[in-house]
Amino acid sequence: VRLIKHITFLEDEIQDYENFKTLSWMEYNTARDKRRNVERWIENIVNSSIDIAKIILVSENLPLPDTYREIVNSLSLVSGFDKKIVEKLAELVKFRNIIAHEYLDLRWNFINRFIHETELLYKNLLEKVKEYIGKNV
Repeated sequence: VRLIKHITFLEDEIQDYENFKTLSWMEYNTARDKRRNVERWIENIVNSSIDIAKIILVSENLPLPDTYREIVNSLSLVSGFDKKIVEKLAELVKFRNIIAHEYLDLRWNFINRFIHETELLYKNLLEKVKEYIGKNV
């Protein structure tokens, strides 16, 4: 049940990719509400992937690593999860800190890349998690 709630949440967040694809540096730099919305949205997606990974690892009786990045990366130990895709998702975890601590121009570079390059990764994660549920419920 918890896993399904996280899947539903991630599905809802993924729908917002379209809302942010037209976000410009100027808007990001000058409109606090848009900046806050896109940063929170990215944080939600990344945190959701971490939560999903934790639930699956625990259900597989696998140890939970010490870092969030390692937790997501450990999904590659579970049958059905592609190692290369999981590694890319794990790399995105480190950007939670960039959003919180870096200068606007550095954050923008990451945010712009995230908006335009990660949608398929997270859709793949959803697909694999649904397959996992189908096999294990």
